[in-house]
Amino acid sequence: MRWTVVLAWALAAAWGAFAAIARPPVPVVVLALVLVGAALWRASRGRTAPRVVVAALAVLAMARPHRDDLGAGRIYRDQTYHHQVLRALNDVATDGADVAEVLAATADVRAGDAEGWYAAWTALGDRNLARARATRDRLSAGHALLRAHGYYARAEFFLAPEDPRRPPSFARGTRVFYEGLDTLGVAYEKLTVPYGRDHLNALYYPPPPPARAPLIVFCGGYDSTLEELYFFLVAAARARGYGVLAYEGPGQGSALRDQGLRLLPEWERPTSAVLDGYLASHPRPDKIVLVGLSLGGYLAPRAAAFDARIDGVVSYDVFFDVGAAARRAVPAIAYTLRRLGLERVVDAAAAIRGRLDPAVGWGLANGRWTLGKARTLDVVDALSAFTLEGVAGRIRQDVLILAGEEDQFVPLEQVEQYRRALVNARSVTTKVYDRASGGAEHSQLGAPTLWQADFFDWMEEKFGEAAR
Repeated sequence: MRWTVVLAWALAAAWGAFAAIARPPVPVVVLALVLVGAALWRASRGRTAPRVVVAALAVLAMARPHRDDLGAGRIYRDQTYHHQVLRALNDVATDGADVAEVLAATADVRAGDAEGWYAAWTALGDRNLARARATRDRLSAGHALLRAHGYYARAEFFLAPEDPRRPPSFARGTRVFYEGLDTLGVAYEKLTVPYGRDHLNALYYPPPPPARAPLIVFCGGYDSTLEELYFFLVAAARARGYGVLAYEGPGQGSALRDQGLRLLPEWERPTSAVLDGYLASHPRPDKIVLVGLSLGGYLAPRAAAFDARIDGVVSYDVFFDVGAAARRAVPAIAYTLRRLGLERVVDAAAAIRGRLDPAVGWGLANGRWTLGKARTLDVVDALSAFTLEGVAGRIRQDVLILAGEEDQFVPLEQVEQYRRALVNARSVTTKVYDRASGGAEHSQLGAPTLWQADFFDWMEEKFGEAAR
């Protein structure tokens, strides 16, 4: 039986080396110790030596050398949930979130658990609202209200559009946002703009003195709200002396929730209506720069192509062809099944995939809601109309294109497609961010100061006093 002793001790030595280098998970450690210990015990016929060896192996296996203690770099492995946490953390720079409480709120929420997510973020919003009510210091109270707004906005994000908790969550978050601005003394003017038989909402944030030109006009994208635009750009622009006109169009914010206005590709219609409404009661600025966030990377250039009052346009991020990006997630067989009259099979498969993949589930649900489509392929077909192909040639303004190398929604090749199509633009500037810079995510989430530095430099170069 001598070979069994040699084999057992060899196994023990191999395990010790592996444990010291690879730092296996604790369950693996426990299982391996049981197996190695049993082998040593049996091979050595119950002598004392194996007990000592097993104890030494346990200490060695549990050791966690700091040289291997690497940061995770992500909050969730699931990109959709990770993206939404970054969306909250993005507001830290403008007093709309705190890092530690965001991490604490997500610590016990699994990706895909919409109920747990809603409960955690709602509780976080409630705590900040209570803190604001109990705080005497005006700035602290105002910042707590802004944080509450952001947390309520995140809370409703993964709920189904028809969930009865969405309207009160949205209303609560909107209410505390304006209360927060009022508490902080941030100047703003609410504008109600006629839009056919309906209306659009806009917020004009006048520049603090000394004012600078041009006027920045800012719109969101596929899931934006009017209020959250403050954290993405408005606060940073006002700190630099710019006035900002933020607005929401069909398919966004209260226009969708309160009036049922659906997202449309002809974004020049709501944009022109908002500019008309603003200019009816305000002097015309020397220059107007239109910035579009996320899907706004398509919407803003589309509007600029048909409105000569716009002097510069920013795609933050690039979104040259929305339909092409959406079709990446659709297998070719889906269209074959539709032609065979089996579109219900496609819908059923999409529903199953949506339950397994939060990105697919949320994207389809939001598409049906914002576009007013019931079927999976109808959503994709509707998004195919959102393309700058054949439109970008009409753009004659200065253009700034921002993009992230690891954008989950937009293929990086759309940067070059867009750039090549801008044959008549006055100038085209492109900024592409990699992981090392921190700006590789869609809309550079988590790195607002990075893209803003490039944006405001571009503003100064194209529209500053020296350039005029």
